[in-house]
Amino acid sequence: MSVAEATLPSSSHKRKAEYSILAVGVLLAVVYAYGQSNLEFIGFFSNVITPVEALAAFAMAILMLKTYSGDKGGGMSRVYVSYSLGIGLWFLAECTWTTYTLLVRIEIPYPSIADLFWLVGYVPLLVAFLLQAWPFREVFVSKKQISLTLTMFVMSALILILTIPPLFQPNQDPVTLAVSLAYPFLDTLLLAVAIPVFLVFRKGSYWRPTLFVILGIMLQLAGDLLFNQAFYSGTYYAGSPADLIFDYSYLMLALGFYKGLKLNLY
Repeated sequence: MSVAEATLPSSSHKRKAEYSILAVGVLLAVVYAYGQSNLEFIGFFSNVITPVEALAAFAMAILMLKTYSGDKGGGMSRVYVSYSLGIGLWFLAECTWTTYTLLVRIEIPYPSIADLFWLVGYVPLLVAFLLQAWPFREVFVSKKQISLTLTMFVMSALILILTIPPLFQPNQDPVTLAVSLAYPFLDTLLLAVAIPVFLVFRKGSYWRPTLFVILGIMLQLAGDLLFNQAFYSGTYYAGSPADLIFDYSYLMLALGFYKGLKLNLY
């Protein structure tokens, strides 16, 4: 073996972060499974662990922004700023939700100030996707991509048709209704942009970190939809499966930004 080959990281070393996240994900699934028979425990655990995971994702985004700011970012600094701002707002949302539940003793603080942080956070994340895809805009005007985009909008319309009608209930509070309508609209809009970008960037090691970030955001959207359905059916509780999806979302986001930091090693 040559010296050059000896210094190259092995495949297992390159995937060490993925294996670590997988192990954490399995551990979380076990804890949540146990918690379904101990709702007081899983409610406390979920409210504490999710902000920690959101903080990890935000910290990785900030480190990525710091590492690739200015000329080092190759013109991508605005993308990293947008990602950091969006994830930072979601981190504030998680902290606010936990404050309501553990300190103010409001079991399900919905709607609340936390929702304001979540909803505003969609804007910079959508901007990040658009900025990242803009240099490759020629790819998105091909017949294949146009067909994919149209398909995504049709699927988005179907999601709205399935999720919006249950929100209209007798004597519905206007604020709750407005917040509940905002989530599926923003979810489907972000999803319609995220999936085409995900498919375009699925090849090449340079974009691989972005795939984890997009996957994390897609999981966040799935968690939102599941939460809305559970909330209006009266089946939501702290530590429910929707909360586990949010946990996985932040793990994927943290992994994506971390791998973006390590590109120079791979």
